[in-house]
Amino acid sequence: MVLDDLKKYQEAIENYNLAIKYDSSFAEAYSNKGNSLKKLSKYRVAIENYDLALKYKPYFAAAYNNKGSVLNDLGKYQEAIENFNLALKYNSRYPEAYYNKGISLINLGQYQEAIENCDLAIKYKPDYANAYYNKATSLMHLGKYQESIESFDLAIKYKLDDEATYNLKGYTLSILGKHQEAIENYDLAINHKPNYAAAYCNKGTSLRKLGKHKDAMSNYDLAIKHQADYAESYFEKGIVLVNLGKHKEATKNFNLALKYRPNLIEEYERAIKGLRKLGNDLMANEFEKKLKIMQDNL
Repeated sequence: MVLDDLKKYQEAIENYNLAIKYDSSFAEAYSNKGNSLKKLSKYRVAIENYDLALKYKPYFAAAYNNKGSVLNDLGKYQEAIENFNLALKYNSRYPEAYYNKGISLINLGQYQEAIENCDLAIKYKPDYANAYYNKATSLMHLGKYQESIESFDLAIKYKLDDEATYNLKGYTLSILGKHQEAIENYDLAINHKPNYAAAYCNKGTSLRKLGKHKDAMSNYDLAIKHQADYAESYFEKGIVLVNLGKHKEATKNFNLALKYRPNLIEEYERAIKGLRKLGNDLMANEFEKKLKIMQDNL
């Protein structure tokens, strides 16, 4: 976070403290103070302020939603859902609460329920780009790739400059074997964020699958240049090196991937198991193939 932002949020907190000094039951001031504390990653104190807001205004939907958002940041997804449900109890037409509840459900692997909440968010806010994005991500996990792409396109319609949407749309296209289209989307992601390591890495993978190994390597190296600890780039670079018969260099890159992400193998195994359970064999097979190449060359 840049210093200006830090200063801005700190100044805001001081102003909310003044407001509270003159009215100790000012629920909105506690809630807004919580929002500034959240921006400063002071999650525990943020929750304390949301609780104070709710003490003085028990039906305060925004405070429940904001508290739930902090609980999401802390990985307490079930507790977060309870707060989003309370927000929706007091305001059933609250798109942000449905959206945030969707985030909790995605993190719990409950993708169909996440889609339902994204749809409700969109119902009350039809231009909600982030809700289309999360819906698309959930559809992708369920193996509904064409529907996923349609949702990514709607996200792009309402938010043209979001690099993450182009990147994940590209990834979805690559799973369908549409590598040239995927590359076009990765290039758009990079255009909006020139240091976007994940987009360079994914572009490299599409180039690898088109047999353009040299170009793939260049993109993995760019990903590493912009994020030296991005394990996935070393993993993918290792696969290209195996394809080129450079097994010693491949092993070196696989070991770097494991250095920066020690649980990478276990995470992939868990993801494969989860994808099979969801019936998404296409993505599971892709992960399994990659993992086997790594394990055979360690």
